[in-house]
Formats: sequence, structure tokens, C-alpha cells
Amino acid sequence: AAAAPEGAAGQFALRAALWRATLLAGAARGALGRSVGYAGEREQFGRPIGRFQAIQQQLALAAAEVAAGGAAAESAARVVVRDGIAAPTAELAVASAKVRTGEAATAVARIAHQVHGAIGFTREHDLRLTTTRLWAWREEDGTDGQWAARIGELVLAAGPDGLWPLVTA
Repeated sequence: AAAAPEGAAGQFALRAALWRATLLAGAARGALGRSVGYAGEREQFGRPIGRFQAIQQQLALAAAEVAAGGAAAESAARVVVRDGIAAPTAELAVASAKVRTGEAATAVARIAHQVHGAIGFTREHDLRLTTTRLWAWREEDGTDGQWAARIGELVLAAGPDGLWPLVTA
């Protein structure tokens, strides 16, 4: 489990995780944009692959992941601005954003490569630049598992009477 942040080093770790979450949200949005564009251009059986229901469904799932990750990162940034980086509410928000954007990165990269097929992995296509960043960034500044464990620690420390105020503050 992640240690409770203390002092300047702990605050830096939280800021780094928040920055990483915002990078993940932006890169996921970029991968979705590339995938939507590619699905509109690539033709199969005489029509763009984006007109096939299976592709549309996958792109809709990716869009939902992008929206959820972006909302989590934006919410965490607002909490940090409002409460300060040292507040328990900020730590919970940042940890939640890092976990949620990491989950979104995994799903969006998978879907983007499914839509693009093998071309997305080639040197000639720039999708690989975005997805390799997604895969690397989700592990940097704390993994999903480490931040999820920290969320558990914060919830346990808040106790039954402190949980609701922590979550809704």
C-alpha cells in the first residue's frame, strides 16, 4: 500500500499523480479522436468501418471511458485548488483520479488498437505514440493498485462517521 504523504515530498507525489492523471485523460482523448477519424476513413466492404455497429459500440465505450477519466481528473484539480494539496479531500480526489484515468487508459488503448488493427502498431502510424504513452503513464507516479490501496486506507481512517463528509466535502 502507498504510504500516507507527509511534508513536501508527499505533496509533490500528489501533484505528480494529479499531473499524470491529466496527461492520461488528454492522451486517451487523443487516442479516441484518432480512432474516430480512422473509422471514418478506412473502408471495408464498400463503406467506412465506422458505419459498422460493432465499431460504433467500441468507440462509444471508449468515449465513455474518456469522459469518466476526464471528469475524474478535472474534479481532482478543482478539489486541490479549493482545499489545497495537503487536505485529505485532495488526497482522496487525486488518488481516485489516478485510478480512474489509469483504467480509462487501459480500455481506450485496447479499443483504439482494435479499431486500427495492425496498422496502429506500425512505425508509420502515430497511434502507437499515444498508446505507448498511455501504457507507460498509467504505471508512473503510482500504479492503479497503489492508489486504490491508498483510497482504502483513507476510507478506513475516516471511519463510518467520517466517510460521508470525506467523500462529499
